[in-house]
Amino acid sequence: MAESKPAFTDHPLETTAMPLPTPTTSIPFSDLTSLLPLRDHRAYATQLQALAQQLPYPISRWPAFGEYAEDWLSVEISEFKQQLFYCERGGYTLQASGENLIDLSYQIFRAIIPAMTPTAQQTAATLDRIKDQRQLIWLRMSSEIYRMFQINPQFGMRTAYANVAWMCEELVRAGTFPTPQAAFNNREAILHGLTLSGLPHAYAVNVYEQLAPPRPQ
Repeated sequence: MAESKPAFTDHPLETTAMPLPTPTTSIPFSDLTSLLPLRDHRAYATQLQALAQQLPYPISRWPAFGEYAEDWLSVEISEFKQQLFYCERGGYTLQASGENLIDLSYQIFRAIIPAMTPTAQQTAATLDRIKDQRQLIWLRMSSEIYRMFQINPQFGMRTAYANVAWMCEELVRAGTFPTPQAAFNNREAILHGLTLSGLPHAYAVNVYEQLAPPRPQ
């Protein structure tokens, strides 16, 4: 007996969103280099949180730095490791291992930034939390790209690589396209996914073109 496909109601590409302002850099990459020499939990936490004051949105909860935090995130750094853990039932589950403290900071921000933009929240308010779970994930994935571009373009593009890949796979899972490559090559489908957060269309076009540069003649 063939396995049935998961339910997928109201395809997310049917959703439209009002554009937000173009995201601008709040923490330039050059500012993040101040983190690189740090090897102390307290110093790293202090500097990272100071940089986060420049963000256009609040961080509601930070990870624990060098401590266990039940059902929450914990950061461990030393001379040889920069790691983000999830704490549960007295144990630690590795979430990400950074190559340096800028890389670790990227992983931390991805985990703690607000889940949705105001535009995505408005759309989410019209959806059913159970029936429309896939659409809600689309909104979060799109929002994460927008939010990370508000930090800096390097973090934004890194998130776009990951989340657009997810979008391509999701469009295949939904039966919209036969392969991830076919999904990605459908420019409008990907642009729609990028703009669900309120990312302006022109900005989304630029992101897509960076993901798909023209092939040399």
